This record gives sequence, structure tokens and C-alpha cells, in this order.
Amino acid sequence: MSYGYGSWRGRRGGRGSGEDSGERWDRGAGSSRGGYQRNPGGDHREDEDSFRGRHPSHLKGREIGLWYAKRGGVKRKEQERKSRAVVQMDESREHHITQLLNSVQTDSAPKEARSSASEAPQPHRDSQSITTKKQPLSWNRVQYSACKLGYMCSCSRVFRSDSATQKDTKEVNDHDLEYLFQDIVRDSSLDQQLKRDLQRKKTDPKYLEMLKFREKLPSYSMRKELVDLIRGNQVVVVSGETGCGKTTQVTQFILDDYIEREMGSLCRVVCTQPRRISAISVAERVAAERAEKCGEGNSSGYQIRLDCQLPRKQGSILYCTTGIILQWLRSDSHLSSISHVVLDEIHERNLQSDVLITIVKDLLELRDDLKIILMSATLNADKFSKYFDKCPMIHIPGFTFPVKEYLLEDVVEMLRYRPQAQDRRPQWKKRFMQGQQFRPEKEEKEEEYRETWPSYARSLRDRYSDSTIEVLEMLDDDDKIDLPLIVELIRYIVRNDEDGAILVFLPGWDNISTLNDLLMAQQMFKSDNFIIIPLHSLMPTVNQTQVFKRPPLGVRKIVIATNIAETSITIDDIVHVIDGGKIKETNFDTQNNISTLTAEWVSLANAKQRKGRAGRVQPGKCYHLYNGLRASLLDDYQLPEIMRTPLEELCLQIKILKLGRIASFLRKTLDPPSEQTVQLAITHLMDLNALDKDEELTPLGVHLARMPVEPHIGKMILFGALLSCLDPVLTIAASLSFRDPFVIPLGKEKIADTKRKQLAKNSKSDHLTIVNAFWGWEEAKRRSYKAERDYCWEYFLSSNTLQMLQNMKGQFAEHLLAAGFVRSKNPKDPNSNINSDNEKLIKAVICAGLYPKVAKIRPSFSKKRKMVKVYTKSDGKVNIHPKSVNAEETEFHYSWLIYHLKMKTSSIFLYDCTEVSPFSLLFFGGDISIQKDQDQDTIAVDEWIVFQSPAKTAHLVKDLKKELDALLQEKIKNPQPVDWNDTKSKDCAVISAIIDLITTQESGASRNFAPRFGEGYYN
Repeated sequence: MSYGYGSWRGRRGGRGSGEDSGERWDRGAGSSRGGYQRNPGGDHREDEDSFRGRHPSHLKGREIGLWYAKRGGVKRKEQERKSRAVVQMDESREHHITQLLNSVQTDSAPKEARSSASEAPQPHRDSQSITTKKQPLSWNRVQYSACKLGYMCSCSRVFRSDSATQKDTKEVNDHDLEYLFQDIVRDSSLDQQLKRDLQRKKTDPKYLEMLKFREKLPSYSMRKELVDLIRGNQVVVVSGETGCGKTTQVTQFILDDYIEREMGSLCRVVCTQPRRISAISVAERVAAERAEKCGEGNSSGYQIRLDCQLPRKQGSILYCTTGIILQWLRSDSHLSSISHVVLDEIHERNLQSDVLITIVKDLLELRDDLKIILMSATLNADKFSKYFDKCPMIHIPGFTFPVKEYLLEDVVEMLRYRPQAQDRRPQWKKRFMQGQQFRPEKEEKEEEYRETWPSYARSLRDRYSDSTIEVLEMLDDDDKIDLPLIVELIRYIVRNDEDGAILVFLPGWDNISTLNDLLMAQQMFKSDNFIIIPLHSLMPTVNQTQVFKRPPLGVRKIVIATNIAETSITIDDIVHVIDGGKIKETNFDTQNNISTLTAEWVSLANAKQRKGRAGRVQPGKCYHLYNGLRASLLDDYQLPEIMRTPLEELCLQIKILKLGRIASFLRKTLDPPSEQTVQLAITHLMDLNALDKDEELTPLGVHLARMPVEPHIGKMILFGALLSCLDPVLTIAASLSFRDPFVIPLGKEKIADTKRKQLAKNSKSDHLTIVNAFWGWEEAKRRSYKAERDYCWEYFLSSNTLQMLQNMKGQFAEHLLAAGFVRSKNPKDPNSNINSDNEKLIKAVICAGLYPKVAKIRPSFSKKRKMVKVYTKSDGKVNIHPKSVNAEETEFHYSWLIYHLKMKTSSIFLYDCTEVSPFSLLFFGGDISIQKDQDQDTIAVDEWIVFQSPAKTAHLVKDLKKELDALLQEKIKNPQPVDWNDTKSKDCAVISAIIDLITTQESGASRNFAPRFGEGYYN
């Protein structure tokens, strides 16, 4: 199969076929080289041209391109056929594997299940494809995209009944569910004690000092009204502006009301937060306001993944991430011990909060004593009220200073700005002329914008100069932000406006980095009078903490941030906000099964949040870099995450929580996803055999649902346990489900890339690069704190992220222990790491988890660009992301890559990729077929990853793969570690043979697998 041919053909030869170009073409009878001509027969000169490799002389323009494209495609296919990697074994190994297969088939079950390996393979079978039959529980077809669902999984059930496993599981569960497991029983003596403690606080100077601050908050003046409304209704929506105090105060009002009425022992308030940092910081703030320490048996605490400071069991407030409650629901579907659930920041509409809202709505019918408080920004509060049968709403006014807003026309007029490219065509005309494609839900608004612009431009003439209107037409680009304009605006603010920090909102790291470079290129900003702080989730933690510190007098702070600064953090000294008008948004294309990450226009909710950042300490100013017409067409808020992401992991959670049929449950959500997206997710899970044909969880599905990661990463973890290379695989899994530990050092990107390649150690693998980095960090940490700090500094690593990955690995190991796959919760347990130094096997496990995310490597014959070209089956030519250690690689041992994520931005990029070998794909990829292609015997994976192979070898590989599948089915149904000491056992024998083939055989015959670059690809 030739990938990328269509796109190449389009570039070289127009639209890609003779019919497309307005003429029908037929193969010339006289052309031995596949030439094309207008009519059968052609003249002698045309035949001669074709024979010499030249196009027929009568062809013109696009027709010449079509001719060469067709000819090149035929040659490329033939060359690919000739240069296929060869899969073979030496005679002694063939004999050994034949004996092994005969032996395990004799020991195992029915005759009809026996492999064909005992038969003498016929080397000259016909060309008909012989495909491996699907097993009841196949590990082969994993076709789904990533859907980040965070913290939803925990082990609350086991599959083994032995007492040791139950004990270990109980320890895991007690830790995760400690706060949940508490009976609500009224305790009169405790009620009185809690009331006395609260009365005593009112004489505590620390408490009184914090109380003075609390009393100034808008929410405090509405205390009685809020308490009465919550007491009298089962569901209440509380809306409020930024700074009104709703997050910290409403929970305390509820608790103090119960304590004052001597009912404190019945009060257990749980408040969800969308981010870990929010849960911790809010809990600590509430504890400070109550003159207590956070957790430690006091009235407030927090619980997030891998970390908690729990409050007392009764009469308490717990702040937690949304995923913690979803985890609890698996053990107690009624949340029986919780009196109040406060869902905060629900206007953000992330996947978890939407699911939890749907579950809670159903839960209300079963628990009439449960109180639900929904807290939201003001913009769409009424939508939540309607969803809960028009429950009462209450609004708390904001606590911010006035902020003056400016639009793009105001900024251009004020600066008298003209773009550097003076000849730029007005963008609204360019889009119309190009016929650019937009997302369906955006296209209607873009059409309205194009139609309305001329009249809007005329309306500006009374207030703005002709020059400003002309510049507006150039600047309204749907893809780009004019960073030189921002530089000029910052200069203007510095020279003409009052003191105060400046906050610039940009969509992504590329914009942040470029703006930083533009500022530092000017002498003005190099002085000690300015401190410039880029703020991004990938920045080192030290930079993120620096942003909160007020600079010395006379020094102006400039923060360049993504939307992380909208709600997650508050920088108190911001006075000037520059809103770039764009936000990075992930969308999922169900037609092509690909995620896209593009810069979209902000919503009104985003714009309002950004404006609010400027009025925290004094009157401020906000400069929106979009015009008034664009402002009038902004969406009210971003599209909910549930409508723009893959849903595989969510579907598993719906099943593990026993919420019924997947589509039926999702139809009940606030904004249901499309039926096509839901069905695609269900189909992928069935292909993976996580769901059966009745949409019930299979044993594999149960394990994957309980792992706190995406399904394909969960599968990788299970393989790492079964093949005893656990520690490195857990490192890879933790990194893929959280983030890699590398930071982006501003101005040192090339040095960092070099250091990352050093850590790769020529493995051709981003995944093994992280393993090497992690092992190096562990070794440095063992030596001393200084050694650890120096190591992280040298290799541009985040110590905090590495520590988080270490904690996550421990949690994954606990899940495996509870399920019975390992005997210790220590990721470094020697019994689980017998093969952890086997690089080829680790790559095979990565392949097992990520398949079918496979890409084909081809050479590049460009003298300027020597990097290889990469293709996928569905997309044609793609690019390795520049962050990858393989991005500029020119030589590979094999011609296949496995990747974690495929994302479309400026083009389609592959993230986190690893070179994999033929045997890895054959044993851990899809279905195997054996066929004859002209003079070649071949073995193929899913009929498109094709290798040369002697027929006898191909049949042995296919039969050994069947035995592996059968073994894995048994291990999933009855989890237990492989006993590597029992060399006579079936599982040890089969797995050892496969490991031997993946490692020893390929090491000795690598020349057979090397892609023969340079033998005439036409690309």
C-alpha cells in the first residue's frame, strides 16, 4: 500500500485524476512504461519518450503531472514490495518453536483449538489470505483516541478470593475512601462540643482578624439569605462574580449553621474543584479563616489524586477534585455519608463535571435528604437551573474595581498602528476568496461576519480614521495574532499609563515564546525596570510561583500567559490586561477519527474572566484585540468538552458505575454528544474487547475501567506486568497520562533538545527517553539533594513532575496488586522487573498498548531536508512533532513507528513516538494474514503492515501468536503473575519464546529489517 500518494499526486498533477482535470485518459497500447495518451495507438515518438522515462510530448501542464504521478506510484509500489523487511528464523529456532507449539497444544484443550503448527507448512500455498481467527477476548484491535478523564478509577473490587489479596485491597480502598466511609449518626455530645469550639473561636484574635476580612466580602452580607435558601431547597444555583467569596464562604455558612443549631455531627460538606491546585489552595484558605491547620482532624481539608489532608469525620468540609467523587460512586452509589455536595466552577463544562451533574440529578430521586449546591459564573447560571427543574437561583455581586474596556479599533487608533506587511490583503476578503473550510458550528457565524463587515466598516467612519479601518481589515485574521501590535501596546502602556502589572493572554507556547523574544529584542525591556514572566503549564514550577510575587517599587511585571491565568490562579497586582482574543481548543473529528488543536476566538465568558483580572486591587484597563463586530458574534461560552472529545474512557466509567446503556445515559447530560461520537467510542471499545456485543464489560474491560488511565495506556500497564518489565512501563504510562517531565527553557530550546537526545541514547524512542531521564533522576536523588537539583538543571527536568510520576507509578502498582497481576505494590519489585533491562521488549509492550497507532517511515531524497518522511494509513503524509527525539532523525533500524497521539494543528503531528520492530508488530499488533505476492511469501498485520517471510516461518509466527492470545485471555480472566522459575509451564515457555524472538533473533539479523532507503522511492 502506498501512503501519501494521493496528496503527492495532487501537488504534482493537479486534482488527482484525468476525469478531474476535464479529460478521460486511457492507458496507451504502445507504451511499455505505462504512458497515457488521448487516443489508443499514439505515434512512435510518444512510445520512445515513454520508454526513456519521459512523458509523451503532446501532454501539457497538469497532464504531465498526472502522467508522472501515475508512473511514480507504480514504481513506488514495486520498490516497496522489493524492500520489505524480512522476517525469518534460523533452523534451530524453528525446530525449537515447532516442538514448543506441539507440546503446549498437547497439554491444552480441545482438538479444534490446536494450532496448525504441528502440520508441515506448505511453502507454496495459494495467494488467498489466511487470517487469524478472532479470539473471544482479543488484544489486537485498539482503535481509539485519548480522552482525558483524570482521576476516575480505583480498585474497589477484586477478582481473586485469597485473603492476602483481599487484605491488600482493603488497605488500598481504606486510603482512597477513608472520608466516604462514615455513617451519618447524630451525636449529641459531639454537637455540643462543636458548638463550644465555635463559640471559643469568636474570642481568638486570629479568627477575629480573618472574620473582619470575611465580612467585607459580598457573599458574607448575604449569609442569612443563602443559608435559608439552601435549608429550604434540595437544589440551589449560586452565581457570582470573581472575588465575591462564594467558594470559600458558602461551605462555611452551611457548616456554621449546622453547628449553631447543634446538628454539627450531621454535616459533611464536599465541595468539588476542577483543578488540583484549586482544591488545595481553597482548603488551606478556609482553614486559615477558621484559625486552624488544614486537615489534621480539623474542620476543613482536601483530597486529590495521590494527596490528601483529611478533616474530621463529622462536622467538616472537604474540598476535592471532581474525579474523587466519581471514584467514590463506585463504592457507594448513593454517597450515603455526605450531607451536602457543592459543585463549584460548573460553568467551565469539563467532562467530569457534566457527568457528575447528570449522576447527581438521578441521585436526588433516591436521596431526598441530600443537598446540592451548584456554583457558577453568572453567564449561564439559568441553564443549570432549568436542568434541575427550575430550581431557585441566587446571585452574589462581584468585588472588583471598574475596568475600562477597549476594542481593536480603539487600540489601532490610539497607537496609529500599521502592520509591518503593508500589502496584506483584508482577511475577510481572503477567507471568502479561498473558500476556507470552518467547523460546521462556526461557519454560519463566519458567513454572517463576512456579509456584515462592509456595513460595520462604514459605521466606524464617524469615529475612526480611514487608516484605522483599513488596518482593521488586515488584522482580523482567524489564525494569527499580530504580536508586533502587542509589543507596541505594551510600550504605550509603559510610557503613558499608571503603574501596575501587565497580563497578556495568548493561546499557546509558540505565541508566548515569540512575544518574549520580541520584547527582549528591544533595549527598553532588557533593563532592570522590567520583569517578564512567561506562564504556561509546561513552564518550570519556579516560574509559576514567581508570578505571584510583587516586584520592587519602580519595577513593572509583565506576565505572558495562556488561559491558565483566567480562573486557575489569581495575580493580585494586575492592572492592565491585553486579551489576544484567542484560546486553544481541542476538537474531535469523528469522520477522520482525529483530534484537532486550533486557536479559536474566545467566548464571552473567557473575555469576561480576562477583563476581571484587571480590577482586583484598583481600577484597571482591558484591551481586547478583536473588533466590535467580532465581539458581537462571540459565543456565550466555549463548547462543552463532552461535545468535542473522544468518549472511550467515559464509556468505560459509565459501565463500571452501572449507569445503564451508554447512549441512554449520555442523552440525559446537559448537552448530549452526537450519536456518531458515542457509537464510534462504543465500536472502538468492542474492537478492543473491553465491551462485548451486549455492551457489557468484559474481564479486560473491567480491568481497563479500574485503571486510572486511558484504555490503551491501561492495556500497556497490564502487558508490562505480565511480561515483567513493570517499572519502565509504569514510568511511560504515568508520563503519557499526566505529562512528560521536561520543561521548556525560554531561550535555551536548542540546548534542551540536545540534552533530550542525550537521554534518548539512540533508542529512537520518546518513551524510553523519559525512562532514561527518570532512572537518572532516581540515581541522583539517591546520592543527595544537590545531585538531584544539578541533574534536573542539566537536563531541563521538573523535579516536581518527576515526583508526581513516581507517586502515580505507586498508585498504578497498587491497582495491579489489588487485581492480582503482581505480588507487590512496589514498582521496583524484582519479581516484576525480570525483563526491565530489555529495551526491545519494552518497545514491544509500548506497541501492545498503542497499536494501531502506527506510522510508516520512508526516506527523503531532498538534499536540503534529509529527515525521513512519515505516513499513516488514514492520513497520508504526517509530521513528527518537533519536540520528539525522532523529529530530525535520518536513520532508523526499522521502518515503523508507534505513536501516542495524533493532533492536527498547522499540520498533522505525531506525539510521543517509538521505533518498533517487525516481530513487535506481529506478536502485539493486529490480526495476522499469510499470502503470496508475486514471487514473495509475505506475512501481514491487519493486511497493511507487510513483511517478507518464508512460509514456514510465517506459519510458526502466526501459531505462536495464537498461543500468546490464548494465554493472555487466561491471565485476564484469572490474574496472576507469570512464574519465571517454572520453565516447563506453558505461559513461561510461550512468553520466553516470544521474548527471545523479539530480542535475540532481531539483534542477530537486524540487517534483514533495515528499510532499504535509497533504492528508488518516488516520493
